[in-house]
Amino acid sequence: MAKHHNKQAPHAVTFYSYPKLLFCWPLIAIGLLFRLIPESLANLEVMGWFYLLTVVMVILAVGVDIERNTAVFWLVVFGFFYFLGLWFQEAKSFTFFGNIYNWFANRDVQYNQSFGLVLSIFLIFPYAAMIIWARLQHKWRITHNEFEHFSFGRSDDSLARGAKRVRSTYPDLLELLLCGAGTLIVYSATGRTELRRIQHVPLLPLLRRRVDRILEMTAVTTTDAVIDEETEAEAEEASASPEPESETGDMDQENL
Repeated sequence: MAKHHNKQAPHAVTFYSYPKLLFCWPLIAIGLLFRLIPESLANLEVMGWFYLLTVVMVILAVGVDIERNTAVFWLVVFGFFYFLGLWFQEAKSFTFFGNIYNWFANRDVQYNQSFGLVLSIFLIFPYAAMIIWARLQHKWRITHNEFEHFSFGRSDDSLARGAKRVRSTYPDLLELLLCGAGTLIVYSATGRTELRRIQHVPLLPLLRRRVDRILEMTAVTTTDAVIDEETEAEAEEASASPEPESETGDMDQENL
């Protein structure tokens, strides 16, 4: 016998956008976790390389946007040279990658638990301030009728619901892996004008499901489309023109 689930749809979805400091959480977590490992059981070399690779990943997430296609390209290039090195090792007895590995292994990288702990403590304070600031200044709320932006101490911004297109993109693969973060873009009904661009939204795949339920509850009528066309010109003047977005590297979804 089939079961029917009458799950009540939400009346509003509230979320926040954050600066890129959000993606530094692995450094804070690892410094605190590694401190819990007894010195007698700690492998300082393995911990050092793990911490070093985490630092590199966080710097890349904060500093550059690595698109999906770009990441796949570099993985293919790395795989090509890796197997080429294996072939040279078997056919010519030339251990190119082995020499590289030995060079790094001889650097004697060691993790310092006190250093990692102190760095984590130093980062906790700006990280907590960043979260509080984002919740005060970058709060977004989507209802059946409006897209609302709340900023403490400043005028709030409201965009009439009408007929809109919502698209979620993931311009940085590392941001997606670290926090499930991406960009939520609101277009006009025609899809020609970008009305809002909300960057660095964590857990965007889960948020998108809730947003879709809100948008699907309000049917798009002809009157809504006409109203949206009339306000489109005003939105263009109020919003800065965004940079063109790469279509080759973004994973996106669209909802009418």
